[in-house]
Parts: sequence; C-alpha cells; structure tokens
Amino acid sequence: MKLKVLVPFKDRNDHKTVYQSGDVLSTDELSRVNDLVRRGLCEIVSVVREEESDKPETVSFRQGEYELEAVKKALESIGVKTGNAGVKGVSKKLDELTGEQADSLFDMLNKEV
Repeated sequence: MKLKVLVPFKDRNDHKTVYQSGDVLSTDELSRVNDLVRRGLCEIVSVVREEESDKPETVSFRQGEYELEAVKKALESIGVKTGNAGVKGVSKKLDELTGEQADSLFDMLNKEV
C-alpha cells in the first residue's frame, strides 16, 4: 500500500529516517498502515501492491494458471461467449463447460503456451 504522509514523523524501525509532509511511503504491513492512519500521520493513497499491478490477471484451470485474455480468446474459439468478463466471470464459465469443451479448451491453452 502507498501512504501519503500528513504529519512529519520518524520511522519506528530505524529511527534515522524522517518522513516529511507530502512524502509517500510503501508498506504491506497492514498493522502499520492501520496505526499510521489511526494516529493521523498518513492517509492511504493506493491499496494495490506495485508488483501485482504489473502482472497480467490469471485464471486457474485444470491445475494450471493461464492469462485471462488467453482463456477468453480460447473460450470464444470454442463458442463460449465471455464479453468483457473478468476473472470471476471467466471462472464461472469454466465451471459450466461440458467435458468435451473443457478438453478442447485445455488442448488449445497448452498449444499456445
């Protein structure tokens, strides 16, 4: 998470770092985020982890992980419409596949990999 500093304070871990008003700090420690916000020292700017925001969304299918867009493309090619569905919608479509459709999809996804 990214936090914007509202009031200057010293870092509790190294005591040398001083955060000034307007600085932005990142941490994944939920307890630290809660403490800083509760005490009025910071406000939350972003809750998305930086490393996660760069990764493409994936869908689980038959003990594998596949990129969402690849699964949507493969589903469309076997006649299953997905529209603008996200991970949840596509996962639901995967659960509704017949055995034959699932086999075809599995073959297509593994040919593309």
